[in-house]
Amino acid sequence: MKVCFLRNRSFSVLCVLILVLVVFQVKPAGGRIYIDVNSPLQAKIPIAVPAFRNESGGVANQPLAKNMADILSNALSFSGYFQILNPAVFLQDPNKMGVEKEAIKFSEWRFLGADLLVRGSYRVQGDRFELLINLFDVINQKLLLSRTYNNPLGSVRDIILRFADELMLELTGELGIFHTQLAFVGDATGQKEIYLADFDGSNIRQLTNNRSMNLSPNWSADGKRISFVGYKRGNPDIYTIDLVSKSIERISMRPGLNIAPAHHPLGGKLAATLSFTGNPELYLLDVRGQILKQLTLSWAIDVSSSWSPDGSKLAYVSNRAGKPQIYVLDVNKETTTRLTFEGDYNTSPAWSPRGDRILYTGLHDGNFDIFMISPDGRDLRQLTGGEGNNEEPCWSPDGRLILFQSDRQGARTLWVMQANGTDQRRVRLALGGTQSEPDWSPRLTKAAP
Repeated sequence: MKVCFLRNRSFSVLCVLILVLVVFQVKPAGGRIYIDVNSPLQAKIPIAVPAFRNESGGVANQPLAKNMADILSNALSFSGYFQILNPAVFLQDPNKMGVEKEAIKFSEWRFLGADLLVRGSYRVQGDRFELLINLFDVINQKLLLSRTYNNPLGSVRDIILRFADELMLELTGELGIFHTQLAFVGDATGQKEIYLADFDGSNIRQLTNNRSMNLSPNWSADGKRISFVGYKRGNPDIYTIDLVSKSIERISMRPGLNIAPAHHPLGGKLAATLSFTGNPELYLLDVRGQILKQLTLSWAIDVSSSWSPDGSKLAYVSNRAGKPQIYVLDVNKETTTRLTFEGDYNTSPAWSPRGDRILYTGLHDGNFDIFMISPDGRDLRQLTGGEGNNEEPCWSPDGRLILFQSDRQGARTLWVMQANGTDQRRVRLALGGTQSEPDWSPRLTKAAP
């Protein structure tokens, strides 16, 4: 909507400045820039990411300027920590802005509401590019992080995401999640197949193509393998995909159920539900599918397990009390305690990377929703509600985001939210059909397509 027609340059600048003041609240100077990863009330930090400066000359490589800034902005926005300032309000041509500290007009960026500023410049030489990226604390007018790269042009996205990871390390003490991937079930082909995508839903790859039903993908601790349940031979068997060699091996094909693989966080083994004895019980298997230990023994169905970060305990679902509830097994002590008592249908536990919370799906007011509880059974919280069915939660490797499936817009698709349930948004997957049963990879996983 046009507010006014401007007749001269000075009046135009004045109008823009007034508009900026209305849109962005200028905060008092002097605050320290940091992100408290333990605070559920951490406010989003305003950050400016202008297009990078093209030092190559000419227009052939100019599209990289905006492309690199967009990759970084989208990644930072996905993390949930940052408010990306609109480039439309920037007061200078990005290709003429300074990159080094001495050339930064900090008062100008502070006026626009930025707490942080990223400035980058690049030079293309043949099939390679040289890149300089600086992160500035606008309030205290100092350089927080500076990185230089010299890489093939085909690695632009990877390098920008590497900087994003290091930016998060600088601000939070932890690497980012920008080299992680999502495994999930999709039915775009008419069959349920296992897919991979980057952390934000981009770069989708189909892993299985056996024209049967494939379910329950689960990452190994090193991010090199994914185990899943496949019905290729008619029976629910457990398979493992080697993401480097692309080979698929059937590791458990016993009579009856072979389902719900859950890799141990320290590697080398996994839990699964098997029913070859007649009753579905939890077993500990090695990575080739050999039984190491039977974990549960009851008349009930025991399934859907999730390891604590140290591998000493296992949250799982059992109907031994009549309805599905969440239980916790101490693997070493061989003792089991019931975790959930609210509601009469609770499934799909997911232990947080920090070990302090367990997510699960519960039936509430006729719909399935996601709940969070402490491992001692206290601090129960409902994270979703009032919008369709929300199920199958899993954690990002830093414990700050939760990925889940939801049918709130009709078909089941993948959604993400902050760990406190806020900022719920759909993961944009360029894929037809439904997407379900997600599992988030370990940090810095770079699996082959």
